Amino acid sequence: MESCGAILLFIEPLKSDSLSQINILIVEDELIIAEDLKDILESQGYHVSGIAVSAREALQIIEEHHIDIALLDIKIKGGKDGIMLGKEIREHYRIPFVYLTSHVDTATLSRAKETFPYGYLVKPFNEKEIHATIEVAISNFASENTKKELTDSADEFVLKDSLFVRSNGMLIKLKLEQIIYLEADANYTQVFLKDKKYVVRSTLKDLEQKLNPNFFARIHKSFLINLEKIEAIDAQSVHIGGKEIPISRSQHSWLINQIKTL
Repeated sequence: MESCGAILLFIEPLKSDSLSQINILIVEDELIIAEDLKDILESQGYHVSGIAVSAREALQIIEEHHIDIALLDIKIKGGKDGIMLGKEIREHYRIPFVYLTSHVDTATLSRAKETFPYGYLVKPFNEKEIHATIEVAISNFASENTKKELTDSADEFVLKDSLFVRSNGMLIKLKLEQIIYLEADANYTQVFLKDKKYVVRSTLKDLEQKLNPNFFARIHKSFLINLEKIEAIDAQSVHIGGKEIPISRSQHSWLINQIKTL
């Protein structure tokens, strides 16, 4: 298949080797191209979960659905192009990517390399090349992810009421009730207490899955807060630990309802 524009491919860990379980998000503002991609991918056994035309829509879908792979055109609608979106996803999600593009100029290649892609396919390319690149990227990422999990297990682990973090060569026990909020910092997370801050070598998404959702809530892509530490809530933000954290309208409604049940 040949088409204009450029595509960025994001990949998350797979639960099995079955292609039927690989969920793909296509981010492409040329609907004819998007539909062509959808047909090709589905003919190869993949499942296309949705199509977005902008970075904003893509991030919303990634937040709300389980996506294994996202195909992202570099030139899309809105203020962010594909490489900018790739950088943001790398900072907030543990997802690798492969570029599929017709752009081979020095400036584009330089920007692409800064996002550490798992591959760079230049058009024209064929369907077999796409399939092979996806499979190699999945294999390489799965291997790296396994190594990272083994490393992370030595740096932090969560008990029922505590989080252990590594600091100055020691594992420090932090009571969950002492944590005010957690802030994403690329592939790390900053844990804020009243008078101290620790850095954990895990993504915010990883920690969110380990902490009790009845007490910790993700109200922003970069912040996970302790609901019991909230000081005030207004229409656009939550005040906690002396910090004002932005919150979306949908999350605001959810948070108000959640607090009523506490």
